[in-house]
Amino acid sequence: MLYSADEIDNILKEELWRGFDAKALSNLQQSVKKYVDDGYEETGYEYANLFDELSISSQLQIQEYAEKVRHAFPKKEKGRVLDVGAGHGVRTMFLAAQENVNVKAIEPSEYFYARHLLELEKEGKLPFGCAMKGDMCKLPFENAVFDGVYCNAVLHHQLYLPGKNIGIEQAMSEFSRVLLKGGQLFVLTLAGNHHHLRLQRFFQSID
Repeated sequence: MLYSADEIDNILKEELWRGFDAKALSNLQQSVKKYVDDGYEETGYEYANLFDELSISSQLQIQEYAEKVRHAFPKKEKGRVLDVGAGHGVRTMFLAAQENVNVKAIEPSEYFYARHLLELEKEGKLPFGCAMKGDMCKLPFENAVFDGVYCNAVLHHQLYLPGKNIGIEQAMSEFSRVLLKGGQLFVLTLAGNHHHLRLQRFFQSID
């Protein structure tokens, strides 16, 4: 049985998760995932409109990252980059536009996957077959297949329960697993306490 939002709040506040068995931890993780998925189903349209264009700083970040991938694998014509949590695809499109990048996008939200990423493919704004629905904690790829993993403003949707190997710990293990030796990892997430934001309700403070 999944936990309610108030129950999740209490579990995190009181650190009750420390005594959880594997089943309870899995339920907790699935509960947070459902909360986030339902939230984007409700607010995804508003989110996509609010962030319909990349800022100059975001464009420069992506260009700089693409250069790091190129320098890491100078003999490759194009580096294979995984965009984790691609959302409505604005960053994915800019990544795909970099001449040295071959991008693959993975997104857990049905709303963003079906109504944005697949539509961008149909419109020719993303390469055909670029997008797929999936979970960053269980990436559907073989070991060591990507030159880069790009994860921007997504990791805060995962739990951080030290030593339990779920949520952030599990995702980071997956990033390491699918990266080639020397691969470039880009992670950008929220800092501080953002509990006032609906979809960051369970975000644990990073100082």
